Amino acid sequence: MRYFVAIAAVILAVLLMAKPDASGIQLITLTKSQLGWTVTYSLNEPTERLMFVRSPDRSRAERWQSLDSNIAIHWHDGNEVVTSLNGEPFSEVSFALDATYVSLPKDYAPFSPFSNGGMLVHTGRFFACADTCTAHHHEWPMAMQVSTDDYLLINGTRQMGFFEWLDSDSGRAIYVGQQPPEHFAALVALIDPALPQSLQYGLVSELPMIMSYFTKQLGGLSSTPTLFASYSDYEGGYYGQQGGVLPNQVFMHWYGEAALERLDEETTLWFFAHEIAHLFQGNGLRFSSTEEAWIHEGAAEMMAYLYTDNKLGQNSAILQNAVQEAQQKCAAVWPISEAFVDVGRVDFRAHYTCGLVANAELHAQLQANGVSHGIFTLWQTYSDLIRQGEPANSTTYFAAFERLTGYASMTLRQLIDRPVSVSIAP
Repeated sequence: MRYFVAIAAVILAVLLMAKPDASGIQLITLTKSQLGWTVTYSLNEPTERLMFVRSPDRSRAERWQSLDSNIAIHWHDGNEVVTSLNGEPFSEVSFALDATYVSLPKDYAPFSPFSNGGMLVHTGRFFACADTCTAHHHEWPMAMQVSTDDYLLINGTRQMGFFEWLDSDSGRAIYVGQQPPEHFAALVALIDPALPQSLQYGLVSELPMIMSYFTKQLGGLSSTPTLFASYSDYEGGYYGQQGGVLPNQVFMHWYGEAALERLDEETTLWFFAHEIAHLFQGNGLRFSSTEEAWIHEGAAEMMAYLYTDNKLGQNSAILQNAVQEAQQKCAAVWPISEAFVDVGRVDFRAHYTCGLVANAELHAQLQANGVSHGIFTLWQTYSDLIRQGEPANSTTYFAAFERLTGYASMTLRQLIDRPVSVSIAP
């Protein structure tokens, strides 16, 4: 009997060691009422501070108003943290939120308004941990409370009033509003009525074709993704656009009148091809590191250009011109004496430009070695290796290339410095 008890104790200890550290958060509750938006952090036990998972700047301290005069947000060692002014521990804090669009460096905005009153909320912006966040923290219990007539669109389903769920990793996008979603064969879409009719038509007609193309190349998705396209005014004359991808979600937000006046619809559709490519990258994207983002960002760039050339015909020079331009930009920002990881930290766009050149060269070499679908076959092999337990990094990426061709790949630097030679995938 003692033997089995000992074995059980060992198994329990192993399970406890394997379990990710708890964030110390009991519940993060986002609330929308007639008075506006608030967020409340309920903790498992009193703590002396609350740290946010990601702090690209100090805008929370500027835009969030504490509902307790003793609670404030400070900047400490490169992170925004919540503390009490008198130093006493706290077990719950609430903030009134400025639910307008804000452009964040290297992160998604917490709120992307629709012109008709709807709102897209990025949950990852609200992730926090009692005391300190570490790499082991990746799950957060969350809830949404809506006391207006709006509905919630979360995980592809509608909810009303109060809804609770367990969020994780980079979070997700949640729609709060009254606009009905449009259902297509390959995706669900919420498109802002303020966007130009020509762009709305282009999205509705083009996106199913993009989905069909990537399904043919990389296989189908496990569930129907959702597209969000929104627009809001922006004070101060600023304008622009930001987009991105979260698991099973693609979104794009335009802000400021000039953003619509200067809208390039062909470039916008190409952008969606890039983001939809991310949806199909699966494990290769999910477990990737920002330190080697050239792999998934460069591959998505390549896949989007291949789609564009495929649509326009084999004589299109869009891909060739894009690679040549990217090679020049990459050479300008990457001195041969510097490690690429250092270059990417200073200028994240280098992952796109240098990544496009590297993936274009890998694609050409694969096709020259009889791998007709080039980059798409490489990505499938790379994802298979990750599913088998290999890390999502350049070593595994180059190992996938060697598995397909029998030859070791060039280094990233060698791929960048090669003369541009791109073939069109079927």
